[in-house]
Amino acid sequence: MHFLRMMLCGILLTSAVFAVLSSIYTYEKKDNIKKYFSYLSLCISFYSLGYAMEFYSDSLDRMLFWNLVQYIGIPFLPAFWILFAFEYNGKKLDVLSRMGTLFIPCLTMFFRFTSSVNHLYYSNVQIAFNNYFPVLFIQKGPWYWVQFIFATSCFVVANYLFLLMYRKSNGSIRRQTLFLLIASLLPWISLLLNLLNLSPLTIDYGPFAITSSLIIFFMSFFRYQFLNIKPLARDKVFDSTANGLIVLDLNYCIIDYNPAATLIFADLNETAIGKDVRRALNEYEGLVDSIVHNQESQFVMKPKGHYKVNTVKIVDKNHEIGYVVSLTDVTKYMDLVEELNYLASKDALTGVFNRRYFVELGSLELEKSKRYRRPLSLIILDLDYFKQINDNYGHQAGDAVLQAVASICRSSLRLTDILGRYGGEEFVILLPETSLDECRMISNRILDNIAEAETVYEGKEITVTASLGVTGVDCVTVESLDYFLKYADEALYRAKSEGRNCVRSLAS
Repeated sequence: MHFLRMMLCGILLTSAVFAVLSSIYTYEKKDNIKKYFSYLSLCISFYSLGYAMEFYSDSLDRMLFWNLVQYIGIPFLPAFWILFAFEYNGKKLDVLSRMGTLFIPCLTMFFRFTSSVNHLYYSNVQIAFNNYFPVLFIQKGPWYWVQFIFATSCFVVANYLFLLMYRKSNGSIRRQTLFLLIASLLPWISLLLNLLNLSPLTIDYGPFAITSSLIIFFMSFFRYQFLNIKPLARDKVFDSTANGLIVLDLNYCIIDYNPAATLIFADLNETAIGKDVRRALNEYEGLVDSIVHNQESQFVMKPKGHYKVNTVKIVDKNHEIGYVVSLTDVTKYMDLVEELNYLASKDALTGVFNRRYFVELGSLELEKSKRYRRPLSLIILDLDYFKQINDNYGHQAGDAVLQAVASICRSSLRLTDILGRYGGEEFVILLPETSLDECRMISNRILDNIAEAETVYEGKEITVTASLGVTGVDCVTVESLDYFLKYADEALYRAKSEGRNCVRSLAS
């Protein structure tokens, strides 16, 4: 047997074994991308095995038998090729469309196996001799051209889909798609060469071209995990989840995203596929940093709300192949926390700090004033004859008065001053960076503002006065806020005993 003939047989048999292993390795029932690629590989294995044995055969009967083996795979090659291209591009075909794609291949297989009777696929077959070995020479029947047009159309559309993907992507996705585009061009080119009879050996270029495509596919598979990243991510999450999900490769390029993610990021669309997430979401610097460093974090997007960000590694067979970024809307949770914090720190009636939180903040301010040896003053305010307001007008009228007094105090103070309700009709005010003399002036202003104010409740005008006890130091040396509260309370007692509606002070 001629060496060239043996070499070609060896190449094709190796191709057949490689295609079978590829089919077994990539098959996954629930993953259409892997499933179509597996079927495609299986078709290539029949094509290569049949053509290798056709090369090896010397009689017409044997050549025709192995040619039939080839046609278990040849008709379906373009069908699975285009189905793979659609699935890879994220274009879902319905069941009817997928079945329709297989209609012509099924007819082709039938007409080829019955060609000796109806002559629709091959009108005539015979053995011809090139300069080295015998080959099967065929005359093409009418259905051959139907299959040729179908195959050419499938490969052209697949090329177009890969070209679109290539043009709209960049980074690793762009390089990956370039591999697939080149692989998809080779079968189409082989069809044209066979049509023009440009082979000096009168052989079919198809199995050699498609085997080369399979090798290129696998180069992309191992280098870019093109069969792994997207399906594995889809196994973890579903399009219907309420969480925003972004799938990244190992280089942090965007592979995929779900509809919920587009509701969070308006710029997240098909043009973002293949882009580095650091570029695609560069306006969210804190978010991107947490993604790259795999840190759980939160970020606020106004006016949409609060989101919790979590990055999960995608692992296949103990190897990291990408990441899934999950964005959970925690706005309601944060609003609830904020409300609970408000309830824990504020007086429900007046909106000023409650006694517990006032003491907590006041202690921190005392510590800071002591550390820097700064002045600090404190006021205790008590409304005069408040019980009479409750008795004469009702408790709701008393509540309205307390709210009005709290509002007057707020408007008379600085943002740095701390106002709290100490209990009942008593309020307490801590004034950082304020000497005792300055505190007296502020207290008298509050006193006058309260006395001049009128609270209207159910058509009745209610007035009230207050007594204020004041204390303060020019340089804080004490450890506890109770020290200030004690002296201010004594000053308040003096104000009450000296006629009310006045300010009395006591140096700490």
